[in-house]
Amino acid sequence: MKSSVLIGRLKVAALFIFVLSVSILNVKSVLAQEPPIGAQNGVTWRGLVIGTQAETVTRKTFYVDGMYNMSVYWSQHAELKTDAVNYNDAFIGLNVGEIRDGLDSFYVNDKNLQIPIIDAVLVVRLQNAQVGKAKVDEVIKELREATINGIDPTRENKIWRTNLRLLR
Repeated sequence: MKSSVLIGRLKVAALFIFVLSVSILNVKSVLAQEPPIGAQNGVTWRGLVIGTQAETVTRKTFYVDGMYNMSVYWSQHAELKTDAVNYNDAFIGLNVGEIRDGLDSFYVNDKNLQIPIIDAVLVVRLQNAQVGKAKVDEVIKELREATINGIDPTRENKIWRTNLRLLR
């Protein structure tokens, strides 16, 4: 009788461990899902590293090219409100390689990982426009604060509007 009770308890324990394991795997897969466009950040950027260095460079180049094409399309075909930000302005004056390499440098710092890629392009543009380091550091700090608990679009747009003026 005692052995059947023990076997029953072992079965319940095994079932519990199995259910717990499946639950953990499901949570991991939910957390690993790609964020929506516009919310893709440094984690996404680092995730573009695949295979050889040449394959990674190619993948990142295509990613930046896609972002650029989408920003051009959006600015040409979307009805922008007067207070809307034209993300296309961040790409003006830079080539795809400069943006790609600038993003690589930007996301070396783990503190920048939560900042969306499109916002990082603004930082790269400011750096390449030779805006002072102190001002660029201030923008990075503002972007970190605006995205610490998820993206705050109102703050993000304000940061863009304020700093695009430096590029005109």
